[in-house]
Amino acid sequence: MHDPFPAVPPEGDFYPATSIHRDPEDIVLVRELTLQQLSDWMLRQYEIFRLPERYLKLFRDLDRLKSGLSPIFKEMRAGDTIWVAESRLRASLWGHEGIALVRDSRPVVYIRMRNF
Repeated sequence: MHDPFPAVPPEGDFYPATSIHRDPEDIVLVRELTLQQLSDWMLRQYEIFRLPERYLKLFRDLDRLKSGLSPIFKEMRAGDTIWVAESRLRASLWGHEGIALVRDSRPVVYIRMRNF
């Protein structure tokens, strides 16, 4: 049987460079998250896709999660926070949602995780 999901990357980023945005101005911060809450949030977001267990383990392993979201965690400084964010403008089949690194109440790095 053909597996529609690619092999799990042993390390590196979960999302391509095209999903990473610096100093975004077109997003709204929705909710601040701890690392564990981020893991739980990602598991909920992807459960509709019925991903294989090998993918779900990536989101449960907090060290691997930080590695997979390295554009955010490599830039994180004392006092920075992680937020769920979404596009300022949303409509049916238009908009996006993801995770933002927030510094001094401003998003510094945003990873677009899904489109609507």
